[in-house]
Amino acid sequence: MHAIDYAIPGSVKEAVALLSQGQAEVLAGGTDLLLRLKADQPTPRLVVDVKRIPGFDELRFDVRTGLAIGPAVTLAALAGDPVVQRRYPALAQGAGLVGSVQIRNRATLAGNLCNAAPSADTAPPLLVLGARMRLAGPEGRRTLALEEFFLGPGENALQPGELVVGIQVPAPRGRSGSAYARHTLREAMDLAVVGVGVALRLAPRRPVCEEIAIALGAVAPTPMRATQAEAVLEGEELTPERIAWAAGLAAAQSRPISDVRASAEYRRELVEVLTRRMLEAAVEDARRQRPTRRKAA
Repeated sequence: MHAIDYAIPGSVKEAVALLSQGQAEVLAGGTDLLLRLKADQPTPRLVVDVKRIPGFDELRFDVRTGLAIGPAVTLAALAGDPVVQRRYPALAQGAGLVGSVQIRNRATLAGNLCNAAPSADTAPPLLVLGARMRLAGPEGRRTLALEEFFLGPGENALQPGELVVGIQVPAPRGRSGSAYARHTLREAMDLAVVGVGVALRLAPRRPVCEEIAIALGAVAPTPMRATQAEAVLEGEELTPERIAWAAGLAAAQSRPISDVRASAEYRRELVEVLTRRMLEAAVEDARRQRPTRRKAA
């Protein structure tokens, strides 16, 4: 391994300037970067540690603007935050499943998303919750919907010299609920064979679904929305029969592969089972919600 320079910028502008030099990578949690540095893999010339940039470790909720997550916020902080647990349970559940306790105390949400793994446990929850990526680079700042951020396995939409400066998740409205679960070959320290996230909003006084999002992980080159399943649920009463119909459509829309961890057929069966379960869980979560008060939590 060649010598690697290490820089600690004090601002976004300084970080962008360093990254624009080329052969540079961001260090936030470093749980994947450090493994690559130790392995016989291509390594950067410069590591840019962004943890000390003001605001990068901020986790803040406001009922108007939603949840603001800094790029240095750890998965453990997300999983253990009472506001996230109450208002964004799918995100708390997904963050709490990544790696081990030690990894979650170091790894960041931004890093997990930038890896762009199809099996990332935080991706389906954030997709259904409508998350947006806030980016900064040599050409200025921009915001991308999370669906546009994932380009393929291990590929994201970051341009040269660009970095994540925040993740914004809209505030849930009305009787909203969400849930995430995955299936793995072992209970912990494993990648999802299939992951399913659901977020929905029920009508104020009727058992009708006014808004619905279903996202699948590990069944396509990128985390994906099950739009066909969503279409048969929106505006309808979520009866057991309709939920089962939607779960079957989600399985049919998935595009899994067969590998050493599971066959494509088994993954489709898992999609159907987990989609049904997460729809039921999200409905129960929505029914427990109280009206949101207009003040910051």
